[in-house]
Amino acid sequence: MEIRSNYINFNQIKMNTAPIQRPTLKFSNAAANDTFIKSSPNFGGSTSNGGFLRSLKGIRDPYSGVVILTSRQMDTISQDLSKKENIRQKVRYLENYKSSMLPVEKEVFNMFAYAARKNKFTDFSKILKSQKAPCMKNLIKEQNTVFNEIEKASENLSPEHREKVMNELSEARERILLPNEDRHRFKRKKFINQLVIIHENEILDKVEQRLLETPTNYKGLDKYYSAREAINNNIYDTNINGKTPIELTRELQKKYIPETLNDKNEIEPLIDIANKLPTSNTSVNAFVVKYWDRSDKEIGERLLNQSVGSIEHIHADSLGGENEASNFMLATRLRNQERGNMPLSEYMKLHPNIPRYCQQYMNDIIHAAHKGRIRDHEWYPYLLKNTLKKEAGIEIDISGYRIPPERAFKTLPPRLRTKYPEYIQYIPDPKESLNINA
Repeated sequence: MEIRSNYINFNQIKMNTAPIQRPTLKFSNAAANDTFIKSSPNFGGSTSNGGFLRSLKGIRDPYSGVVILTSRQMDTISQDLSKKENIRQKVRYLENYKSSMLPVEKEVFNMFAYAARKNKFTDFSKILKSQKAPCMKNLIKEQNTVFNEIEKASENLSPEHREKVMNELSEARERILLPNEDRHRFKRKKFINQLVIIHENEILDKVEQRLLETPTNYKGLDKYYSAREAINNNIYDTNINGKTPIELTRELQKKYIPETLNDKNEIEPLIDIANKLPTSNTSVNAFVVKYWDRSDKEIGERLLNQSVGSIEHIHADSLGGENEASNFMLATRLRNQERGNMPLSEYMKLHPNIPRYCQQYMNDIIHAAHKGRIRDHEWYPYLLKNTLKKEAGIEIDISGYRIPPERAFKTLPPRLRTKYPEYIQYIPDPKESLNINA
């Protein structure tokens, strides 16, 4: 998805000064699911092996190439932004972290830097407020472009589905015109949820019909009513016996109407289109409209908080990926959320530079290892190389790694011995005590 940054003419910001020319940047982006791994004090715990990644500084994101921030760095940034300083001082401070800014955030920062050079008495919120009206107009254009695409795609739907989709579209078009302060204003997530609900309710209708044919199955009816209520009220956030509403619906579908499992989902292509709706992560216009009335501290934090590191499962845990360091990478919060449980090979279609960024990530990890910053996890580059090759066919060069396997694998938890036969001669025998200081 192309970031909508070309609508703002930065030279038209009214600061009573002559305009200067600056380039317009265009980047790629996509759509969403953040995964945080809690570290354990016990060496070799199932998730503790990812904890060593969190404190590393200067690691570039394997999905975007920006420098990942640690939580401690973000805390320091928040404290410094709380100080009462003029905008030029704040811009100079944030300039130190420009390499950590994602595309939209970098565009907004450039807007602030340009304005600060002309007027040191302005602030972030005033600059955004001056751009609110044109950005709102352009945001509505962006939204309607996506709506038009959905409407055209809906021509191929069955009459019942098309009617429901058109009703949602009509309501969405009205909501984007409401004042920004109106709490009933259009919400992208809610709109996408409504499209999902159309399909899920169709499945539940068929489940209900099958259950009514066997009314003695009270347990099935209980699950059906729970799923129906959750689907229509809290489609993602509700947990029913450890399952999300959609997972419970799939379970009912598999049990009572298995013949529908291979049916075509007519709504899914529309949901893919709806995911292109602009957000503050993908559109400068949406960023301005959302944050124009926030404090300077909050706006400054927003430029960087999406780049805080989180632990990413290379093979999604929801699809059977293990909670082991060999399946972990450090990634920015935004890219982790954006990818969700999408297979890495599919995610690469949205971001074709991922193989290059993964090599940069590995180079940074190797540099950290040579500096002694991943002590007791020196085996990580070897196993990460294997995982990326297996999961997405990404070839990573680690020829510059100076720690040989006979030394690196001395501290691999013995419970993992049988998982890596190519390195088994270097891995401690499970019967032997583990020497973490080897």
